[in-house]
Amino acid sequence: MDHPIPDVPVSITILVVSVAVVFTVWVPVIMYRAAIRHGRSTSESLRLAGALMVVFAVWFGLSVGYTQVEAFHDGPDRPPWLVYLFFALIVIGPIAVARWSSLDELLADRRTLAELLISQTARWLGCVFLVLEVGGQLPGFFAYPAAFGDVAVGLTACVAVIALIWSTSTSIPIAWSVLGLLDFVGAVGTAFLASQALAMVHTDPPTSVFTQWPMVLFPTYLVPFSIILHITTIRVLLANPRRARGERTSVATSAMTASG
Repeated sequence: MDHPIPDVPVSITILVVSVAVVFTVWVPVIMYRAAIRHGRSTSESLRLAGALMVVFAVWFGLSVGYTQVEAFHDGPDRPPWLVYLFFALIVIGPIAVARWSSLDELLADRRTLAELLISQTARWLGCVFLVLEVGGQLPGFFAYPAAFGDVAVGLTACVAVIALIWSTSTSIPIAWSVLGLLDFVGAVGTAFLASQALAMVHTDPPTSVFTQWPMVLFPTYLVPFSIILHITTIRVLLANPRRARGERTSVATSAMTASG
């Protein structure tokens, strides 16, 4: 028997959708700026940004569209296969980024990585899990560790960004990215364990709210996006451990000029 899912408050809907839209626009804008900074022509930079915008817009649109036809519905006899399909992006995404040579070249710049990681401060959005737990729409089994983990990662994202700009060491941003991935392992794991499809941990309510709008944006868009960024950050920094050695002052100065 399916567990009824109460409607998500309008304020949370606006908040979640707003963050997802910012993610959709943020990456193309940052990569456009990075391309210009590296001497690429305006037209070439716009093509790169446009291609990324199309990718993110289609990704976001599929998350919205499939939800409207209840394609992610979670039930005892109906596993949300499409959610699993979207999580396949966690494997496909980093490989695609690594093979997109013009994009990967720009990501090797620590300033570009730092500007992208600023988006991870939005992990404070996990606090909405606590609101939904109070409203009886999420179990504490999932809500408490996922919310506090996300908030911790979001707050410490600033440390990783500062380390990328001001330090030649890669240990802090790499350690932070590993922390972010471990947080997702715990959150995603408890969400699936308490779902109606698996029901390995019986909770009341289950985590079925993530199969409806707007919370479906977490498993289909926001979480895969963040995981891809974490994995890409680790890969790039491990591949270029000494790239920024001796460039700390120039990178920091340019970053301050851009922010000004």
